[in-house]
Amino acid sequence: MGKSKNQFNEQHLSNIKRRFYDKITKAELELNVLSESSFSRLKQTQKSIINRRRYRKFIYIPVTVALFLCIFTGAAAAIGILDLTSVLHFLGVDRIAILQPVHQESEDQGIHVEVIGAVRDGDTTEVYVSVSDLISNRIDGNLDVYDYRLTGGKASNAQIIYYDRAAKTAIVRFVTQGKVSTNRMTVRINTLMSGAARKDGYSVPVDWKSLLQQKEKNSYEMLNSDQISGLGGEIANEMDTDSFQVLRKDQTNIAVQGVNWMYISNIGFVNGKLHVQINPDNEVGGYNHGFFYFIDEQGHRLDIPENSISYGYYMKDGVGYGGDYIEYIYDISSVKALNKLKLQGSFTNIGEVIQGKWETSFNLNQLNKSKRGHVNLGKNSGTQVEATLSPIGITLTGEALGMIRMEDLKIELQLKDGTKMSALTGFIQLHNDLVKWISSKTIRVEDVSNLVINGQKVNLEE
Repeated sequence: MGKSKNQFNEQHLSNIKRRFYDKITKAELELNVLSESSFSRLKQTQKSIINRRRYRKFIYIPVTVALFLCIFTGAAAAIGILDLTSVLHFLGVDRIAILQPVHQESEDQGIHVEVIGAVRDGDTTEVYVSVSDLISNRIDGNLDVYDYRLTGGKASNAQIIYYDRAAKTAIVRFVTQGKVSTNRMTVRINTLMSGAARKDGYSVPVDWKSLLQQKEKNSYEMLNSDQISGLGGEIANEMDTDSFQVLRKDQTNIAVQGVNWMYISNIGFVNGKLHVQINPDNEVGGYNHGFFYFIDEQGHRLDIPENSISYGYYMKDGVGYGGDYIEYIYDISSVKALNKLKLQGSFTNIGEVIQGKWETSFNLNQLNKSKRGHVNLGKNSGTQVEATLSPIGITLTGEALGMIRMEDLKIELQLKDGTKMSALTGFIQLHNDLVKWISSKTIRVEDVSNLVINGQKVNLEE
């Protein structure tokens, strides 16, 4: 895990590269070989240097430049040039230029994990990690990094952005949001899942009227805090931790076609809210995940907030695990309100679970350029959102984001030279009140004159 002690910064490398290409061009001119074929070789030379692990062809290089090339490659190796040719399918070259080389490795269970590069823009940290299988074919294009932790963030996201089938290697991008008090960064992965296939639109055959007939009194159970293994949504702020109420266990058995790791074990109302209880399988049910949602008669998905409670325990190999049951809670209070609604699900089915310990630590400095501003995304002051612009992208924070779908967000950057950048993809919802747009190109913050969100101009300040 050691790194070179040579003191060699990005500016030195930039100067070396510029001088190197200048010398190539000068030498070619002196030899009068700038014919069409020679020019093609020159371009291939430059391309080969940038992607030298991918190309193994003979490249013509003038003798006067050969020694300089040795100096260039030696210096580059000393500081750890980023080998991110795979990530180029997602990032532009200028985007890669702001990443800090890391090259820290960890290996366990025949799985090799390497932190390739990272960047921090203040509140947001972006880390690129390669995951390779050294002994089998457990890493695939549907890899799910299930249990992980990045230091210094209150909300995190892990997303596979590229998969090399021949190398059995996945490139994963981690994004974490939150202020940090140190430049020391740690990435820890405990559980990987392969063969993960996520699918929307699972139909749930529910006859609301017959299922939700008036039930006997006390059709719920009381839970104490020791029985709770997890809470999702805003429920933790709304409920008294000494009096959690959930449905009785296993009063129904409704299968969801295509989902073999759980069944619906009860549905009912508790304290004026609809509860849907599921019983996950003890083997893989703890790793598979998903949620329910509602559609109307036209098939449109409805934005009904969901809370969840995981509770109960089960034993496996002598170890107790939480989450024997999961209960999803919706702000729907009557059968009448459900008459024109259908319940559907979005679930991930896992093929294989790989547990281990992959951990790397490294120092990461931050980019200091940023601008901030505020904008109202509704008709009243309660819909105010803070926008932070940085070289990585735009961070939006505010309670109003919980009422706005990401697909309804429209962001435009207006640059001083008259050009525009539109944010069409790359949105990540890290929390109900936190949305991050990751730009595929490096944003020159000083060149941005205006930021427009959903037609509203944001006044940006340093």
